[in-house]
Amino acid sequence: MYKKEYSLLFLLVLSGILFLSCQKEIDGSLAPGFTPPTPTNLKPRLGTTWTYRYYIYHQDGSLYQSKIMTLKAKSEDTLAGEKWLNVVDVDKDTTVWLLQSKTDGLYQYTNNTSSLFCKDPASAGDVYNTYNDGFPETFYVRTMNDTLATGIGNIPLNYYEGYRSSLRVDLIWYNKNAWIVWKTQYRNRAQVGFFWYKHSTLFLDQIVY
Repeated sequence: MYKKEYSLLFLLVLSGILFLSCQKEIDGSLAPGFTPPTPTNLKPRLGTTWTYRYYIYHQDGSLYQSKIMTLKAKSEDTLAGEKWLNVVDVDKDTTVWLLQSKTDGLYQYTNNTSSLFCKDPASAGDVYNTYNDGFPETFYVRTMNDTLATGIGNIPLNYYEGYRSSLRVDLIWYNKNAWIVWKTQYRNRAQVGFFWYKHSTLFLDQIVY
């Protein structure tokens, strides 16, 4: 009787170990395609997916909507003689960004031209003019390589703020191996008068190369 019970217990333990081992391969903790972006030298490429938590807010600051958003580098498009990763919202199959990494940082193709998105290398205090979300913006580099907790681990992030005139409209945290890790956007949507408020925030939970 005891031998049967011990045999059954052994089989259950062995099954659990095998399940956990397989699960690690499924969730990517062992598979090379899922390796966290630092300290490795992996960078986004064709087929890379980003999984974000996406929050939208009311004008009073309360939460209006939250969802999981998956972006994917769906194709590599040639524009103005350069190759750009077409990053789409998987659910809507619509382009969110056209991105390319260059020696001086991350660029996006917008307004029919190549525009610097996140300058890197850079120094705190650097300022550059660019085009973002349909408008000219001035970006300020606030901090460089601050190690912060994210959904993909404690990684170094550069922090940028984008201004239109004197209004701060974009907050971006960037990592050279994952690109956009956090992003907060402000908008003006008041029905009466002028009111600028935090509209949305993106938090990166996972990246699969």
